[in-house]
Amino acid sequence: MINLDVKSPANQVANFFLLLGFNIIFFSFFTNLTAVVFFGSENLYTPNALRYISSITQLGIFGLTAFECAFLFNNKKPVHYLQLNTGVSGLNCLFFILIAVVSLPALSHIIAWNEGVKLPLFMSSIEAWMREKEDATAKITSLMLSGSSGGILLVNLLVMAVIPAVCEEFLFRGILITWLKNRIKNIHIVLIISAFIFSAIHLQFYGFVPRFLLGLYFGYLFVWTGSLWACIIVHFINNAMAVITSYLFNNQLINTDYQQFGNVGDNYLLIGLSVLLTSVCLYFLHKIRK
Repeated sequence: MINLDVKSPANQVANFFLLLGFNIIFFSFFTNLTAVVFFGSENLYTPNALRYISSITQLGIFGLTAFECAFLFNNKKPVHYLQLNTGVSGLNCLFFILIAVVSLPALSHIIAWNEGVKLPLFMSSIEAWMREKEDATAKITSLMLSGSSGGILLVNLLVMAVIPAVCEEFLFRGILITWLKNRIKNIHIVLIISAFIFSAIHLQFYGFVPRFLLGLYFGYLFVWTGSLWACIIVHFINNAMAVITSYLFNNQLINTDYQQFGNVGDNYLLIGLSVLLTSVCLYFLHKIRK
């Protein structure tokens, strides 16, 4: 039985893992069972079935766990605990979009570097396992992004941009950072821990570093703005760019898919300019809020 006495940190951690574990078990069973009913056991790897499974899993495991924890930790004001009661300005949103654009060359270079990392020879079996998981995840993502109609674009924006942005930010920023910063004085350590967990839980080694950096970015936005909406908006922009790029590629409006979009190779001048402009934008974003 879940311990409702959540005044002590130990009880809060226990309740968090109990809720998370229960939701993982329940929604893993529920989504697979209902997917078989709706789509048939032979069609579980079709785009629509994968979109359904992804949506219910995100909502149940990340979204519901976050709201349950927010209610347990502050049952009088769970929305305030998640910092959903504070909005963001239009100027902030303009900077969010600008940063997403100017950081793309640098981030793409980091993604390409991370994908090419080689482990030592004695870890070859681990590397083979990680490559296999990475390829399986890429195949699922590719299937979900397939389709060229406007309706599919809207569905993919909902499933792959809106739902993950909301549910993951609820859990990893709204709950995790809020809990950690009440117990660890150094906010930078808090944000590093939360970004590490955010990246690690995706179980994608060859995307770990760029996702870790994004997690840091989301975390600093959360602290700077005091609003979870800032993180949700930026997370949505990041995911939506991949969805829209894939849609344009599927309709032959561009000649590169989302995995290669923004790839600058070894153009270090462009990469350096991207890092510089991103840093300047982050500086001004921080100063504006202060």
